[in-house]
Amino acid sequence: MATQPKKMNIIKQVLTGHKNGLSVRKMAEMYSMSPTTVQRYLRMANEDALGVDALLQLEDPELNHRFNGGNPAYCDERFEDFKKRLPHFEQELKKPHMTTLLLWEEYRKDVPDGYGLTQFRFHLKQNTVAIKPSTVLKMLHQPAGKMYIDFAGDRLSYVDMETGEVVPVETFAAVLPCSGYTFITCIPSQGIEHFLGAVDAAIRFFGGAPRILVPDNLRSAVKTFDRWSPGLTDGLNDLATHYGCCAQPARVRRPKDKALVEDAVHKSYKRIYAPLRNRLFHSLQELNAAVEELLEKYNSRRMQGCDYSRVERFLAVEKPELLPLPGERYQMKRHALLTVAPNCFVQLGRERHHYSVPSRLIGNKVEVIFTDTQVRIYHDGSCIATHMRSFKQGGYTWVKEHLPSQTQAYYEYSPQYFIDKGSKYGPMAEHVLRELFSATDRPAEVYYRSAQGILALARETEPELFLLACKISVQCGKCSYPFISNLVKSKCQGYLMLQEKNEENQASALPLHENIRGAQAYK
Repeated sequence: MATQPKKMNIIKQVLTGHKNGLSVRKMAEMYSMSPTTVQRYLRMANEDALGVDALLQLEDPELNHRFNGGNPAYCDERFEDFKKRLPHFEQELKKPHMTTLLLWEEYRKDVPDGYGLTQFRFHLKQNTVAIKPSTVLKMLHQPAGKMYIDFAGDRLSYVDMETGEVVPVETFAAVLPCSGYTFITCIPSQGIEHFLGAVDAAIRFFGGAPRILVPDNLRSAVKTFDRWSPGLTDGLNDLATHYGCCAQPARVRRPKDKALVEDAVHKSYKRIYAPLRNRLFHSLQELNAAVEELLEKYNSRRMQGCDYSRVERFLAVEKPELLPLPGERYQMKRHALLTVAPNCFVQLGRERHHYSVPSRLIGNKVEVIFTDTQVRIYHDGSCIATHMRSFKQGGYTWVKEHLPSQTQAYYEYSPQYFIDKGSKYGPMAEHVLRELFSATDRPAEVYYRSAQGILALARETEPELFLLACKISVQCGKCSYPFISNLVKSKCQGYLMLQEKNEENQASALPLHENIRGAQAYK
């Protein structure tokens, strides 16, 4: 078995010791190598045209090349024959369903003593890399420069407690490439609402926004696919604007553009999917709690070949460079073009809730921009109404000033409103209205029309006649609009005639005195 080449600093120590007069055996003991090896290095140094002093001035790579240059590779007849067949191999591999295994089997039929399968694949791959070198260099990522976004191909799931149904979910991943710090969460679907919610959660998880968001070419991120100028969805543009960054999707079918997030997805299968394979979850929240716990362990693990973890590098290098978060979280905006109904309301959302618009715009088209908490209505570029979002099915949300004048008055109605109006016409009118609303067997709203009628009579009738009608209605215990209206129409003639007759009867009656005998006197 061949020995490993010595490090260049050891060889330099051997050459320096030789200059200083140390013996071969002494240097062999000092540097843990055989005397034969020491002699070989000294012989190579003496035979080199540069000489010992010049060799000591070389950088390690140059010195290594002079001492461990090796021999030219592939100096056998098999490789020469293989090179002649490469154009044929390349053409065959372009054909549908062709594999390197089948190509190797055909090669061995022609060359029984040719390369085995492993060597065949190695030389074929080396040739492919040499002919078609990658145009994508290993990126030197700037701290907080980009955030790569992707979905895992495999899906996790939970069991619905009510139906017993297995509900599959999507696994969302976001990576900051400079530190490798990773965010993973499960969401119900790749729909734009859930997608933007996950991107927002990732930015909040990192505690700041990167300069550029780099999503894959999914429908929720890209609405028009173009190699040079893809069109982003309004939702993604709004989110990027909210956090002060921009979005630039990866090229179509160019996985190297987002290799780090692809790697994060691959590692999530090992670090998250595998540990959860035998666990049963009954809600999305429960599943995400388990994912969050494993994700924390993943980010805290020391990276291979490094003496630090992803979270340590993130906190040291990337966290200070992130854009600061705005005061409010992003909320997805939806747009709708609606016509103002004759009642000066627009109907919005699946809940079919109604929101008021100034009555002057009845019949006009208005643009509505709404989130989960707010509804803003625009006309001719100006915001004409703002409402808090309501999810009450079929309900109404309004501002009094938006309503027509008669409607505004209706919403001000109350028993006291009418009593106060009646008091302007005198105590008797006020008393009539109090009696009208004193009934408790029916809602007060039932008597609004009757109260309006009584006040109309007060405006249209001579005061003396109206007050007389009110007095009569109180005396008769019939404080209602029809009774008072009939009195006004008849000018209270019936009541006056009855009152006169009663007075006449009282005048014609015999006076009572002691000379008048009654019926008892005749028994």
